[in-house]
Amino acid sequence: MELSLLPLMLCLFLPERPKPLLTVQPEPSQIFIEDTVTLTCNIQGEGWTYTWQCGRREHTSEEKEFNITAVSKQKCRCCGNRQSDTSEWSDEVTLTVLYKPKLTVKPQSSVFTGDTVTLSCHVGQSTRRTIIWFKDFKRIKTGDEMEILSNVNISYGGQYRCSARKGNYFTIQSQRVVLTVRERPKPVVRVQPDGRVFRGQTVTLTCHIQETNVSSWIYSWNKDDSLIHVSQSQEYRISAVNESHTGNYSCSGNETRGSRYSHTSDKVTLTVSAPSSVLKLLSFLLAASPYLLVSIILGVKCYRAHVQTDDQYAVTEM
Repeated sequence: MELSLLPLMLCLFLPERPKPLLTVQPEPSQIFIEDTVTLTCNIQGEGWTYTWQCGRREHTSEEKEFNITAVSKQKCRCCGNRQSDTSEWSDEVTLTVLYKPKLTVKPQSSVFTGDTVTLSCHVGQSTRRTIIWFKDFKRIKTGDEMEILSNVNISYGGQYRCSARKGNYFTIQSQRVVLTVRERPKPVVRVQPDGRVFRGQTVTLTCHIQETNVSSWIYSWNKDDSLIHVSQSQEYRISAVNESHTGNYSCSGNETRGSRYSHTSDKVTLTVSAPSSVLKLLSFLLAASPYLLVSIILGVKCYRAHVQTDDQYAVTEM
């Protein structure tokens, strides 16, 4: 039996198909959810068109680099085509995606003393994991995905992070959340006019809250511990007051676009009195005829001046 020389000649003289080297950046074992992964298909020579297969997806390009977003564990490989040449497929590379936790805070990251804050560490997988909590770069506890901070005080403020552990595998730490805790402000009520208030006058109550971290408030007014008025204005104006407006007034504030609220102010007592007889007379005269009132006042002044002049003459004659 004669041995054919053609296969032997092909093996001796036809070039061997090149095999690409597929590299991954970052390292396949250090990829986290939603990371950008760069695949590079290295083949000797120029002029290649590259094809990548990742899972069920396929992509072709003249660029040797291909970027994907890591969403799950998958296997990738590449090959090249150049005119009539075709390379082999590269070895498969397994992308193991580790999930980076996402840390959220509710109701918000800036709160007042006494508030309750909920920190949630979202890992992105249904598999139950152990959550490790950090504050100001120090490990503070190991627990569940939700951490509730009740009745917070100033010392609770700081930078919080979390990471997840399952067996011997750890995720990297989450992004930081800065929790700011400030003293809950206490309003001060001022009354204008601040002296005696008579029936028919206009009274203005002003609620002052010293807190620069809150852009705007919704003000609530109470009279004798009952809610009487809610407004975005810090002033509460009562026109033509009467005795029924007498009482103890206080105010408080709620953040317009947020969850924070102030203490309730100390109570301020408003007493409305009936006008005196003189005031009644002057009010009547002013209402009846302003000219008559002016004439009476001028007459009184002239009379007083005349009396003083007579007294001076009497002293001189003695």
